[in-house]
Amino acid sequence: MTAPSPLAEPGIVPDPYAVYAELAGREPVHWCAGLNAWAVMRYGDCASALKDPRLKAERMGEVLAAKFPGRQLPQDNIYHRFTRNVMMYTDPPRHDALRRSTRTAFTRAAHEHYDRVIRRVATDVVASLPAGTTEIDAVPALAALLPVRSAVHAFGVPEEDLDIVIPCVETLMTYWSGPREQPVELDRLLGQLGDLHTYAAELLDCKRGEVLPDTVIARLAAARDDRAESTAEQTVHQLVLLFIALFAPTTPGSLSSGMLAFARNPRQVERFLADPACVENTPHEVVRYNASNQFTWRVTSTEVEIGGVRIGAGRNVALFLGAANRDPEVFERPDAFDLERRNSGAHLSFGLGVHSCLGRQIAALQLKWFFVALLGRFPGLRPAGEPVWNENLEFRSLRSLPLGLR
Repeated sequence: MTAPSPLAEPGIVPDPYAVYAELAGREPVHWCAGLNAWAVMRYGDCASALKDPRLKAERMGEVLAAKFPGRQLPQDNIYHRFTRNVMMYTDPPRHDALRRSTRTAFTRAAHEHYDRVIRRVATDVVASLPAGTTEIDAVPALAALLPVRSAVHAFGVPEEDLDIVIPCVETLMTYWSGPREQPVELDRLLGQLGDLHTYAAELLDCKRGEVLPDTVIARLAAARDDRAESTAEQTVHQLVLLFIALFAPTTPGSLSSGMLAFARNPRQVERFLADPACVENTPHEVVRYNASNQFTWRVTSTEVEIGGVRIGAGRNVALFLGAANRDPEVFERPDAFDLERRNSGAHLSFGLGVHSCLGRQIAALQLKWFFVALLGRFPGLRPAGEPVWNENLEFRSLRSLPLGLR
C-alpha cells in the first residue's frame, strides 16, 4: 500500500520545504490522495508542465466533481459560464482572445501610472503607523492594508463598495483553494458568485460606486464596447476574476512572508538599503523564497509522462511551485534568502507560457514600493514573537506576525 502523502497535512504549512525536498529526492511525481492529484515537485517537470498544451487549465469541471461528488450543474449555471470564460481556466484559442481583450489595462503607460499610484499607497500605509511604534502585528497593521488600498487606487474597486466585494470573495476563496474539504455549501457559493457578477455588471454600467480614473477597471470599462476579442458577458466574468485575485491571500501572503524573511535576515536589509539592484530584485526573491501560491492545478487531456511517471487522461495534476522555487538544481543555496541571487526571477510563482500572470508587474510594484517604504523607516526590523500561519497550503499566508520596529 502506498504511504499517504504528507502534502495534504495542514501541519506542514509553517515550513513545508523540508517535506518538499524529501519528496523531490524520493518520489518527485507521486499520487496525493488528500489532494486527489498527482503532485509534481521538481522545477524542470513543473516548468515543462506549465507549457505543455496537453495539461489543461480548463479544470473546473473536475474540481467541482472532487469537491461535491455527484452534484451536477446545468451548462448555463453561473459556475460553468464563469469558469469557461476567464483566462485562468481556459486554453487557447479562447484564452488568447480573452487575454487580448484586457490589454488596454496593462500597457506601458498604464503600468507607469500604477507605479506612481502604488508607490504613494505603500508610503501612506507605512506612514499610518504612529510615531513611536515599537511593536506590531504586521499582518493586520500592514500586509492586509496594502492590497486593499491598491485595489481602490490602482485597480479601481470603489472604496464604498469594499464591504460588498470582500465578503463575497472571502467566501468564494474557500472553494477556489482547490480540491479539499469544503466548509461552505455549494448553493451558497453559487449565490455569492452570482452576486459578484451582478455587482460587476452594475459597476461597468456606472450603477455602483465611483471608479477612480486611469485604474485597471476604468481602462477595462472604457474599452468594453470593443467586442472584437470578447463579449460583454465575458468582460463581466473577467472583472469577477479580477476581484477574486485582488482579495485572495496571495499578496498579503507575499508581503507578510517577505517581512518575516527580512526580520530574520538583517544582513539582507543592509543589502537592500545599500544596493539599488537588490531593491529591484526584492520582489523576485521574496516570491521565490516563500511563494504564497504554493501549487497550481492542471488536468491531463491525454496520457502524459512527467518525471518518468505515466499519468492517464483526465487526472488532476498539482504543480508544486513552492517546491520548484527551492530546487537546488536551479537555485544555488535555495533555502537562503538572498537579494543578490542572480536568477531569482526564474521562479515559477507567476506561471510560464500562455498562462503567465497578467498582473505580475503590478504585484512586483506592490512588493518593491512596500519594502522601500518599510525598510526606509524601520531598518531595525526584528521578530518579536512566533509567527502564526493559516492552514491553507495552496495559498500559504501568515495569520499573525509580531514584529519589533526601530
